[in-house]
Amino acid sequence: MKKPSDPTESWEAEREKIIGLGERSLRKTYYPELQQKLDELERFRALLDQSNDCIFLLKIPSLSFIDVNESACRQLECSRQELLSLPLEKFVPEVAAVRIRELVAFGHAEGRDQDTITTQLYKCSGEKLPVEITIRLVSFHKNLYGVAVARDITERKRAEKALLENFRILREMELARQIQLSLLPAAPPELPGVRLAGYCLPATHVGGDYYDFYRREDGILDMVIADVSGHSFGAALMMAEARSVLRAQVNSFTGTGDILTSLNDILYEDLSQAELFITMFYVKYDTTSRTLTYSNAGHCSPLLSRRSVSGCSELDAEGLIMGVRKGLPFEEKQLSMEEGDVLILYTDGIIEAQNDAGELFGLGRLCGIIGARHSESPREISDAVLREVSAFTGGAPPQDDMTMIVMKVV
Repeated sequence: MKKPSDPTESWEAEREKIIGLGERSLRKTYYPELQQKLDELERFRALLDQSNDCIFLLKIPSLSFIDVNESACRQLECSRQELLSLPLEKFVPEVAAVRIRELVAFGHAEGRDQDTITTQLYKCSGEKLPVEITIRLVSFHKNLYGVAVARDITERKRAEKALLENFRILREMELARQIQLSLLPAAPPELPGVRLAGYCLPATHVGGDYYDFYRREDGILDMVIADVSGHSFGAALMMAEARSVLRAQVNSFTGTGDILTSLNDILYEDLSQAELFITMFYVKYDTTSRTLTYSNAGHCSPLLSRRSVSGCSELDAEGLIMGVRKGLPFEEKQLSMEEGDVLILYTDGIIEAQNDAGELFGLGRLCGIIGARHSESPREISDAVLREVSAFTGGAPPQDDMTMIVMKVV
C-alpha cells in the first residue's frame, strides 16, 4: 500500500479502492461474495428456527448451550436467555444425562459419535415433553461441539398407547370368545334313531347366538336355539345368563311353551334394563314315538324337509320375543317325524347373508341344500350350508352370527 508520502495520485487511487470508490474498489471486489455468504447463513438460520424440532448447539464437555433455535424456545416455553444460561442436563432426566455424558467422555475412543435417546425434556413451566433426542459430536476448527436434535413424539406416544390399548382389548375379546364358545356343546348327544350336528360362528369376537341340547330320561331330547340382539359384550353376557337359567329350569317343566314363559319371566328385568331382547325356538323330541313338540319366541321358523315330500315346510308357533313383558304365553305344537326327515334350526345370520348385489341368501337356497342332501349326515349338511353361504357372499366376513342345529331321523 502507498503511504501518504507517495505521489498524490497513487495515494488517492488506493484510498478510493479501500473505501469502495473507483473501478477497482475492494468493496466491489469482495463485498458481493461476503453478502452472499451472509444471506446463505440467514436463510439457514431461518430454516433452523422454522423447524418443528428443538435444535441445540452444545459446548463440550460442559454441555452448556451455545445456541438454540426458535422452536426450542417455543416448545420448552423458555426465552433464549434462559436456555443459554443453563446446561442441557437441567432439561433432561438423570438417566438421559448419564447417556449423554458417556457419549461425550467415551464416544470418540469407542468409535461412535452419536446416540439416540427416547426421553423427555423439562419445560420452564415444569411440564414434560416426550422427545427422541439424537446427539452428535462434531469437530470444528479443532474444537469439539455437540449438536442435539429433539423431536416431539407426543403423537407417537399417543399412538403407541392406543395400539397397546387396542391389543389389550383384542386379547380380552379373544378370551371372551373362547369362554363363550366353551359354553356351547362340545359335541351333540348320541341317541338311537336320531343324528345331530350343531354349529355357531360369531360375526365378531363375541356374539349373541346360542344353541344347546338337553338329554332327558326315556329317550327324550330337548334342543334350543336362540339369538340375543346385538353383537356386544352385553349380548354375550345375556346369552350366558339365559343358558344358566335354562339349564337350571329345564327339568322343572315338561311343556316347551311353559319353559319359554318361565325363562321370559326370569330374564325380563335384565333384558329390559339392558335394552336387549331374545328370540328363541325350543324343541322337545321323543325318539321312541318320533314326536316333535315345539314352541317359538319370535325366532326364525325352522325348516323341515321330508324325504317323501319335495320342498320344505316351516315350523311356526305363536309367541313374541322375550323381553317385551312378563307373563307371555307361547303356543305349543306337535308333529310326527319319519325316517329320513331332516330338520334345521338356524339364526337369521344364515338366511340374511347378502351378496355384493344386496341379495339375501334366503330360505329357498337353504331348503334346496337340505333337499339335495337327504342321504348325507347332519354334519355334512351343516358344512354344505356354510360353504354355500360363503360362496354366495364371496367369502366376505359374516355380518351377523351364524348358528344352526341339524337333526336327521334315522
